[in-house]
Amino acid sequence: MFQLHPYSVVLALSTIATLSVLIIAWRRTAPGAFALKIMLAGMFIWSGAYAMVWLSASLPQKIFWLKVTYFGVVIVPTCFLLFTLFLTRREKWLTFRNLLLLAIEPVLIVLMVWLSPQALFASIRSFTQDGYVIMNVQRGAGFWFNLFYSYLLILLGLALLTVSYRQANSFFKRQYRMILLGSVVPFLFSAFTHLRREGSIEPDYTPMMFGITGVVYVYAIFRHKFMDLVPFARSHLIEKMSDGLVVVDVEGRIVDINPAMKNFLDADPVSFLGKNITDILNIWNDRFEHLMQGQEIRTEMRLPHKPSRYLDLRVTPLYDNDHTLNGRIIVFRDITDRKEVEKDLRHAMDRMQTQLIEIGLLQSQLREQAIRDALTNLFNRRYLEETLERELARAAREVYPLCIVMMDIDHFKEVNDTYGHEAGDIVLKTLAETVTSQSRHGDFVCRYGGEEFVLVMPNISLEVAKERVSSLHRSISLLYIPFGRFSLNVTVSMGLSAFPLHGEKKEDLLRAADRALYAAKHAGRNRVAVYRENENGEEKEY
Repeated sequence: MFQLHPYSVVLALSTIATLSVLIIAWRRTAPGAFALKIMLAGMFIWSGAYAMVWLSASLPQKIFWLKVTYFGVVIVPTCFLLFTLFLTRREKWLTFRNLLLLAIEPVLIVLMVWLSPQALFASIRSFTQDGYVIMNVQRGAGFWFNLFYSYLLILLGLALLTVSYRQANSFFKRQYRMILLGSVVPFLFSAFTHLRREGSIEPDYTPMMFGITGVVYVYAIFRHKFMDLVPFARSHLIEKMSDGLVVVDVEGRIVDINPAMKNFLDADPVSFLGKNITDILNIWNDRFEHLMQGQEIRTEMRLPHKPSRYLDLRVTPLYDNDHTLNGRIIVFRDITDRKEVEKDLRHAMDRMQTQLIEIGLLQSQLREQAIRDALTNLFNRRYLEETLERELARAAREVYPLCIVMMDIDHFKEVNDTYGHEAGDIVLKTLAETVTSQSRHGDFVCRYGGEEFVLVMPNISLEVAKERVSSLHRSISLLYIPFGRFSLNVTVSMGLSAFPLHGEKKEDLLRAADRALYAAKHAGRNRVAVYRENENGEEKEY
C-alpha cells in the first residue's frame, strides 16, 4: 500500500538530482573521485529510502524502509571524510588501520538497525493525520551515538576543507567554496532536524537537501571544472624531450613547460602558466622552498601515484651576461625503473640477511641440542668433557681451586619398577631443577649418565664446597615430588673432589669424585663423601 505524501515527492526529486550527479561524476578519475561516488550513492540510498518511508502506507513497510535508509546514513559521513582527505591531499592519513577503524561504527550501526532496532529507536508507532499514515520515532541511545559520531566526521571534513580553502589560490578557492556550500547545507538542516523537540512529526530535512548538494556539485563540475583540473602546467618547449622541463622566472613564476611534463602531472596544466612553481612542487611535497634559493641543486622525489613513481629533479639557475639571475630551469627525469631495481636489490639483500640470521639461529639451536640433555635440559656428558678441560686450564692459569660433585640417586631402579618410567622422569627433572636453582652463577650441572649428575664449581675452596654440597644434599632429601596420588621422596649419594688437591687432569678429578661417590654408597647411601686417599684407600667425610 502506498500514499502520495507531499514529502515523498520532494524526496523523490532530491533522489533524482543526487542520482544525476552520481552518473555525471561516475567517469571522473581525480583523487577522491571514488569516495565521492560512494558518498553520492549513499545520498541516493538515504533520500530514496526515506521517500519510500513517506510513500508507504503501512507501519511494517515504513520500518523496513527506515532500516534501508541507514545504509546511506552510515555511508555519507564516512565517505565525506574520505573525500575531503583526498581533496585536501591528506591521503597519508588513510592507512589500512585507520580505514578499519572508520569501518567499525558503520558496520555496527547497520547490524543494530537490522538485528536489534530497539537499540537505536526507543519506540516506533504510526497514526493518521490529514488522511496520511505518519510514522513517529522516539530516538534511543544508539541513535544519538551514531549522530554524534557522524557529526564529528563531518565537522572534521569541513575543517579540512576550510583550511585548504584559506591556503588555495583564487581559482581553486572557487572550487572549495562550491564544495563547502554543497556540504554545509545538508549538515545545517540535519542539525535543525535533530535539535527540535523529541516526538516531532516533521520530516528529517537532511535527505531533502541532498538535491541542493547535487545541484551545487554539478555546477562545480561544469563551471569550475571540479575534479578535472589539478594545479599543474604545460607549454610547447622542447617538444621531443622525454624529460620534463619547466622554466621559471626570477620570482619562481612558470613561463614555459614542455609536453613531457604531462607524463608526470597526469593532467592538462595550461592554466598554470604564470603561477608559482611551488604550486606544482607542493602537490608532491611541501618542503621544496630551498630549491629556489641556492645554486644548482639536485634531489629525488616520489610522486603520489599508484604505483609510485620517482623523479630525479635538477634545478639550474639561469644568468644573463651581467651574471644577474633571471630565472631557473627545472628538469624532471623519471627514475622509477632504477628505483625499482634498487628496491629489488635491497629486498634481495634483506632476504639474504634474514636467511643468514635464520641459519645462525638454526646452528645455535643445533649446537644447543648437541650439548643439552633432552629430558632434564641439563648439559650432557659431551659438554662436560669439552668445558671441564677449559675450566681446569683457566683455574691453573689464574691459580684458584675448582671442585667437582658427582651425585647418584639412591635405589632409582625401585622408583621406575614401582611407579613407572614416567615417575622416574619426573624425579630426574625435579632433581635437575633443584641442583640448578641452588648453583652459583658460573657453576654448571651436567647429566653424566642415567641417574648420575655432575656439578662443577669453579673458584671455590673445598671447605666451602663441602658446606654448599651438604646444604644441597639436605634440600634434596626434604623433597616430596608429587606424582598422581603419590608423593615421592628420593635420596642421593654424593662424591666430592677438588682441583688441584685430588688431581690436575679432568680424568683424575672425575675418577676421584666417582670413588668418593662409591664410598658414600658403600657406607650406606644418602650421604656426602669427600675423596681422600690414604694407605687404606678412599675415606669418606661428611
